[in-house]
Amino acid sequence: MAAWNYCVPVSILLVACLVNTARCQAVQAESVTVLEGGTAHISCHLQNYDGSIVVIQNPRRQTLFFNGTRALKEDRFQMVLFTPHLMRISLTNVSVSDEGGYYCQLYTESTHHHVATLSVLVPPETPTVEVKQEAVEGGQAELTCMSPRSKPAATLRWMRNGREIPGDVSQQENGKTFSVFSTIRIPVERKDNGAALNCEATHPALNDQKKIRHYRLDVYFAPTVRIIYPLGILREGDSLTLTCSVTGNPLPRHIQWSKINDTLPERAEISGPTLQISRLSQSHNGTYLCQAQNNFGRAADQYTLLVYDNVSVTTMVPPTPNTTQPITFHHVTQTILPDRFPPAPPDTVSITTTAALTPNTTQLISSHPAAHIHQEYSNQMDPEDPGAIVDSQSAVPYKAIAVVLALLVFTVICVLVVTIWCSVRQKGSYRTREPILAWY
Repeated sequence: MAAWNYCVPVSILLVACLVNTARCQAVQAESVTVLEGGTAHISCHLQNYDGSIVVIQNPRRQTLFFNGTRALKEDRFQMVLFTPHLMRISLTNVSVSDEGGYYCQLYTESTHHHVATLSVLVPPETPTVEVKQEAVEGGQAELTCMSPRSKPAATLRWMRNGREIPGDVSQQENGKTFSVFSTIRIPVERKDNGAALNCEATHPALNDQKKIRHYRLDVYFAPTVRIIYPLGILREGDSLTLTCSVTGNPLPRHIQWSKINDTLPERAEISGPTLQISRLSQSHNGTYLCQAQNNFGRAADQYTLLVYDNVSVTTMVPPTPNTTQPITFHHVTQTILPDRFPPAPPDTVSITTTAALTPNTTQLISSHPAAHIHQEYSNQMDPEDPGAIVDSQSAVPYKAIAVVLALLVFTVICVLVVTIWCSVRQKGSYRTREPILAWY
């Protein structure tokens, strides 16, 4: 009985203490995460508030507000709401230095406090790419992607054509922020010049988005040279245009034209990569050279020029005494080409010479082993062809030929007449002798 009487008061005291302890949980705080430069709202929830003193302190334990009244002159902090149930303040333009625990304190018979943790995220900017080693054909390129500032540390990845390129990743701590580096070393060839690479940065503050730096490989290589020349055969009087096509990285600034074992012709004109020679002659024959160079090498290409001459085949017929109009001559030019340049020139070349001579007269003139020239004469002139002065040829004496032919015909007739007369006379004499022989 005595033990029971002792336990009842103790139990009542314990319950009273538990109830009093429950009433002591009069303040609660909420943790906040915000992006750097944003606005943070820090809230203190009050329970069973009876008008006691409530204060909010920063991580350095400096009082910001006292029962809703500003205690620290810091314009970035503002009282948003103060009721018996909630006290809320705002902090604008949040920086990493504002990060930490903010104390909500309630002063009653005993001091109670709760801490609201402010976390600041620093998203990375678009990363930068630094060339550690120049990319030269046949060597390797060393590139470093850098995210200079983030919190927590950003994740960097190199990508090419949708595939990740493994890199060496390192971090550097700068107070509460981090600098991240990712370095790759890749072999390069000429074909890799201009290849697209991406450096991607991911971070919790980006909400599954990425900051991407696009980069194109700059591969240095020696130049290549190719001369672009016209097709076909070049003859005297033609013009020639040669273009020097040059590639390289960096592109050569100067292109040099020259002629091997000789100087460039006086008529040669150079304009950038183009060499032009007007009115070609056989003196221009030779090998022309185009050269270009940059810091990584030099290259050249050559072109051999061969100019063929023009062979002219001409004729002229002098006027006869009966000619009453001026004579117009046509000029024909025949080009004789070597056998190794097909197609061969035609075996027969015809030219027409018009003159005021006797009508329907033709003459065949042989002037070249590979060409025969046929001339036709008529009484009509060609008004469109100015003609040309050519070598003279003697006309055939047609009247003399006619006289000779007439004499020849007359002689043949006379011979025939004499032959027939002699034959008839001889036959008559034979018949006269036959009766005389029979009589004897």
